[in-house]
Amino acid sequence: MEDNFFGIPSTVFGSQEWMELEKNEFELGPEQLLQAITSKKTWSNQEILWVLKRLIYYYGKKDALLKKAPPERLMLNMVDVLRAFYVIFDISDPELDENLRSYVCTKLTDAAWGISSPTREYLYKIK
Repeated sequence: MEDNFFGIPSTVFGSQEWMELEKNEFELGPEQLLQAITSKKTWSNQEILWVLKRLIYYYGKKDALLKKAPPERLMLNMVDVLRAFYVIFDISDPELDENLRSYVCTKLTDAAWGISSPTREYLYKIK
């Protein structure tokens, strides 16, 4: 891709394909676009990121609907997202800007809260 602003390389979000997805989202609606994407066998990078954007939006909401979902299902969904990120980072090995790298590391540190053995022992005790 070519440089976009101030010498910063363009991302998927600035591409023509992304703009087409946003146009389709506006015309069809997000639910119909999600249905169209998930019914396909393979997705483009833009479609993958669009679905991840929707997941972040809905999982980030603190509404009553997701509180009714089985916790096991939500955890399996998160594991699937993490597997997708693992594959993307492994294959593309992207160069990350220091601010983005710091953000990712902070979020992963927060998310790692139940992985360490002392925390797991504590969680087993309060079960």
